Amino acid sequence: MERIKKFKACAICFFMNVHLFGESGLSQRAEPLLEQTGLLSYFTNSLLTSLFVSLSIAFLIRWLTRKGVHTIPNAGQACIEHFIEGVGGILEPIAGKHLFSKVFPLLLGYFIFILIQNLSGLFPGVGSIGLKKGEHLLGIFRPMNADLNGTLALAIIATVAWVYFCLKCVGVRGLYGHVFGNKADKKEIHLIVYSLLFFVFFGVGFVECLSILFRVVSLSFRLYGNVFGGENLLHNMYEMSEFLVSGGLASTDFYAMLAAFSSKSAMALNWMASKLGYLLPLPFYFLEFLVSIVQAFVFTLLVAVYMGLICNHGEEEIVTKV
Repeated sequence: MERIKKFKACAICFFMNVHLFGESGLSQRAEPLLEQTGLLSYFTNSLLTSLFVSLSIAFLIRWLTRKGVHTIPNAGQACIEHFIEGVGGILEPIAGKHLFSKVFPLLLGYFIFILIQNLSGLFPGVGSIGLKKGEHLLGIFRPMNADLNGTLALAIIATVAWVYFCLKCVGVRGLYGHVFGNKADKKEIHLIVYSLLFFVFFGVGFVECLSILFRVVSLSFRLYGNVFGGENLLHNMYEMSEFLVSGGLASTDFYAMLAAFSSKSAMALNWMASKLGYLLPLPFYFLEFLVSIVQAFVFTLLVAVYMGLICNHGEEEIVTKV
């Protein structure tokens, strides 16, 4: 019995990103840490995690480059350079050579920040270390991207940056022409048809404006849905593992059906489930690890595509459309 308790404690230390004391599932909203109302109510557990991750990134980069930048890089500098070159090699054909040098710091910052925020949900203690309030655990840390406010802020900043770089690269006239301008070739169609197409493209421009505004929704909800869904998945897998370890399989209809054919097989299966039940969430941790990387890349890639589509007219490059 003592060995089982020790094994349970070790397993909990590994799978610590679930609300151990909550039976109603994960909260869809970030929870305030200091006050429930007032200005301090905006200081939530997801905001604390965001601040902690931001400071960690700054200190990590500073530590890796603590000896300065050299022509012959040391291990820390080489690691950063290879990472930047790898991400830049993917994003440069999409953003375009003319725009890439201007937007790359923003895109790289997005990728690193979102990636670590996504992975923070797998860190020990995130979502499980906190204060117990009744049947609910108020977690001190929670991934920022599991809160819709956080992903919405990232999407709004990306949209504002898109407007800024569009105005800087093509100007107000170019932006207007991209949205409301007549895209037909005047030399290939009759003048009357070309003139009538102004009204058509002007109406299409309003649809384009709606699609631009909807980018805020699509970017934020896609990231939030994947991260929050992953949290719920791991939470459910942990509860299922707790159920199996406690011998709950013996109370199911499946166990009764199996016992009717072979009681020894049913008892062996229940014994195996009670011993290996804590390994159940492990494959889903690797799944969430891959999802975290993919979602960070997708968000960054879409921002690069949105900027490249309007700022690269006239360049002889292939712009990937998503």
